Amino acid sequence: MDIDLARSFLDSCHDARRICELLPNLPPHIKPRHIRIIKAVHDLREEKKTVRVSDVSTAMQGTMPSITKLVNELCDLGVMNKRQSKNDKRVFTLKLTAKGEKYYDIYVRRFHAWLADQMQSIPDEDVEAAVRTIEKVKAIVEKGREDYGPLD
Repeated sequence: MDIDLARSFLDSCHDARRICELLPNLPPHIKPRHIRIIKAVHDLREEKKTVRVSDVSTAMQGTMPSITKLVNELCDLGVMNKRQSKNDKRVFTLKLTAKGEKYYDIYVRRFHAWLADQMQSIPDEDVEAAVRTIEKVKAIVEKGREDYGPLD
């Protein structure tokens, strides 16, 4: 691949980040990462009865301290409940409140349905290729990060 194509790809990644910044306006004090946690808790709850903070951290590939901080913010906003396990005081389980379920419905389920409808003119194969390419480049950059290090 030549340098211009690599540069064009990175420019497109910046555009993709901008797409995420253009997502629907959120309620006061709710951040895009909060919505991702709401989605993770909802999805994990459908898979298994009990959702722990560590499950969310694993699903989102985030650190426990950062996920715990965001979960606590969501609890303070009345979007989620966090309960300490009776058996193991180190373990906390999570459940969305009615408000959290409403946010999931509006900002995840309905928005994704709207976006899928808007993207009808783009062939599925193109979207699947874009997803695969982004995943491959992410893996390359993560693996090779120490190889290019500081360029001074």
